[in-house]
Amino acid sequence: MIVTELSKGTKLYLLVGGRGTRLSSITNGKAKPLVSIKNNVFLDYVLENLFGFDITLVCSDLNYDQFIQYKRFGIDVINEGTPSGTGGFLAKVDLPESFYVMNGDTFFSGKLNLDCNESTIFVAEEKVTHDVGYIHGKNGIVEYFVEKDPSASGKKLVSLGIYKLYRDEIKIPNKLPISMEYDILPKMELSYKILDTCRFDIGTPERLERFRNWVC
Repeated sequence: MIVTELSKGTKLYLLVGGRGTRLSSITNGKAKPLVSIKNNVFLDYVLENLFGFDITLVCSDLNYDQFIQYKRFGIDVINEGTPSGTGGFLAKVDLPESFYVMNGDTFFSGKLNLDCNESTIFVAEEKVTHDVGYIHGKNGIVEYFVEKDPSASGKKLVSLGIYKLYRDEIKIPNKLPISMEYDILPKMELSYKILDTCRFDIGTPERLERFRNWVC
């Protein structure tokens, strides 16, 4: 379970507004986080794994109508309009002083405490592949980012796609789309926190099947 204990009620923006093109052969028009797995949809597993957060689903014109149903569970659901990248919503919503951001197509195993009091990127020590971003860091401070390096090998500090951010430390560019990975994070002074977890990203049919096998 992913928890925040010191700052219960902190906003967590769960990004679910993407196109999910690599999974389109399986989703049949549904948003990627709503793909069926066993007796639930993937997003239900993600939500059940979160404790202590004030959750907002960030959707887009592509799929807002598919997520409205979650409002009846007390979850905020917002529509950013035209899809504008992983960081586009930052320019479109009234941000609280501090908040978390997390991808809605990824599940994490284990009990993970996200409590921290500074802008932080959460990472895991993983063997890298060509489509995974990672960081270089020392003594808990991020030195620089590497995005999708085809020549990388061995274990690196791989970004888990979970961030704790402080509004006043973010420089939002005057453009759309906005990439969290390219436009926002590399321009911030960030700490990093290593989590011991197994990450299930359902971005491809093969990765989706891996999570299905794990759940069952």
